[in-house]
Amino acid sequence: MTDDNTQSAAERLLDTAARLFYARGVANVGINEIIARAGVARMTLYHHFPSKDALVKAVLEARRAERKAWLARADGLGATPRERLLAVFDLLEAWVDTPDFRGCPLVAATFELGGQFNAALPYARDHVAEVRAFFAERAAQAGVQDPSTVAAWLQLVLEGATVTALVQGTAEAAREARGAALALLGS
Repeated sequence: MTDDNTQSAAERLLDTAARLFYARGVANVGINEIIARAGVARMTLYHHFPSKDALVKAVLEARRAERKAWLARADGLGATPRERLLAVFDLLEAWVDTPDFRGCPLVAATFELGGQFNAALPYARDHVAEVRAFFAERAAQAGVQDPSTVAAWLQLVLEGATVTALVQGTAEAAREARGAALALLGS
């Protein structure tokens, strides 16, 4: 996130909406609150985002980009494919330890918005596919047999640990998930 003094109005709206939606849910946050907290006029919001739905979609796209950047960061934390893969679980542990942790924002939005025309679902599906692809590529590079199956298992471990950490309020699930990842990789 950038300093409010250097952000454009659209960036302030997007960041404000993302923070509020993540903390309280899309349905519990109104346009008036977003406008007030972002310090912009109503017309500015509607100039950049013609509706709340458009703002929600922009937030979901930004959150998906953040999750992709998170995976890219894991790549920079390890010298080997195996270390890069395990770094995802180290990043999960660090994320869980932040005071505003509420689980995966894409999964949370998917559950909240529900229904047949769920705007969050494509973003959550893409995120799952990206995580699995990341794990599969690193697992193949590490010489793991059947990397796509191991990647699917690792993605399930990651998502399960994220939910468990949210419910338990501790990072223990992230540490346990790292142990499970080691076992799946044939430590």
